[in-house]
Formats: sequence, structure tokens, C-alpha cells
Amino acid sequence: MNYHLFFGAMILILAARLRLTFRDEGSGFWDAMIMGTFPLFVIMGVSFGTGWVLLFGWLLIQHPLINYVEQSGQRLNSNRLLLLLLNIIVIGALSGPYFNWSPSELLTAIRDYVEQNLLLNASTVDWLKVEVALFGLLLALNESNIVIRWLLNVFNLEPLSGGDNEQYIDQQEYNTGRVIGFLERVFYFVFILLNQYAAIGFLLTAKGVTRFQEFNKNRTFAEYVLIGTLLSALLAMVSGYIVVLFI
Repeated sequence: MNYHLFFGAMILILAARLRLTFRDEGSGFWDAMIMGTFPLFVIMGVSFGTGWVLLFGWLLIQHPLINYVEQSGQRLNSNRLLLLLLNIIVIGALSGPYFNWSPSELLTAIRDYVEQNLLLNASTVDWLKVEVALFGLLLALNESNIVIRWLLNVFNLEPLSGGDNEQYIDQQEYNTGRVIGFLERVFYFVFILLNQYAAIGFLLTAKGVTRFQEFNKNRTFAEYVLIGTLLSALLAMVSGYIVVLFI
């Protein structure tokens, strides 16, 4: 299997899907167009052949697929995850030994330039490890967020909408919490790679302390935040372990 091709293509797909970060109601036509076009850059890094044609064809239909998924209403997050899984399966198959993949002259020239001019002739750079780490980080960011939103919806655990005895969460606070979740997962992911498990416990404790007064006021709110935090930590750790297995 050509792992460089697989991780390179998946990195571009995951990076494009970062546009879904705050698209809770589905993205529009232009978002779908951008997300469908950005991954096409991977074909510039491989030589022409049968595999190239098939890969180009698959990436070419990403826009209509994304546009369909983003209009799926209540099944939005589950369909987003299914599309990601479909991409992993198809690109994994196309990256197999059935096709004679080789890097294009453009990719070789870019890599040589980076190593010789930006990394001071660091020819020992293991680009596969870099790609795997970036793949894992992107999984921990937005894809984990989509999984969390899907699970919370499945178990009917939504942000409280207000009331006399409820902790009200408006859209701004909801988005702020999501950004905090992104930062948390970055830290968890890095701590796993550095084998610093104690730091994960410290971060979880620190978050609990900062939310202590809010937790005391409303148990339901506390449970909602706790479930989201634990899911966020778990998914980030899983992403980190996936990277550790490869590198």
C-alpha cells in the first residue's frame, strides 16, 4: 500500500472538512465546492496512470456527494461520518498495490526544495511520520467534534435552552465551548505523543475546577459538560494512539 498517497489524500480531505466546524445546519453550495475541489491537489503529486484516472474520478464526484450530505437534515452528522468512512475505504483501495504509484516530478522538486532550503538539508526527515501525525491531529480536531455532536444527538443530550432553573447556553457560548474543545483535543493529542499521561489528568482537573460554581448550580448542565469533555478526551486519545501505532 502506498501510505504516502493515502495519508496525503486524507489530509487534504480532512483539512477541507474544517469548514464544517461551525456548520451545524449544513453548509452551502460554495462550501461544498471548496471542500470538493481542495483534495484534487493530491493528483499533482502522483504520476499519471490508471490509478491516477480512478483517483481523479473519485475526487471529482466529491462536490455532489458533499452537497447531498449537507442537505440531509437530521442525519447530517451521521452522513458526514459515513462520507468520511467511504473516503477512507475508497482511497485505501486506490492506494493498494494494484496500481504502480510513483511521485510526480513536481512533488519530488517541492520535497527537495523544502529539505535543502527550509530544513537545512535535513534529508533524514521521515515524511510518512509527518503525514501520519498531521492526519491524527486533523482527526482529533473536527472529526472528533462531528462524532461528539452525533453521539449527543443520538442520546438526546443537547445544550440547555434556558428556563428558571436551567443554565442557559446561547449560540456564542456554545461556539466558545467548541473552540475550547478543539484546544483541549490538541493538548490531549500532543500529550499522548509525548507519553505525558499525567498532564491529561491535570488538564481534566483544571477544567473541572474552572467550572465548579456552574456545576454546583445545575446538575444537568454539569453532566452535559462532563459527557462532552470525556468524549472529547477519549476521541483525542484514540487519534493519538493511532499515530503512535504507525510511528
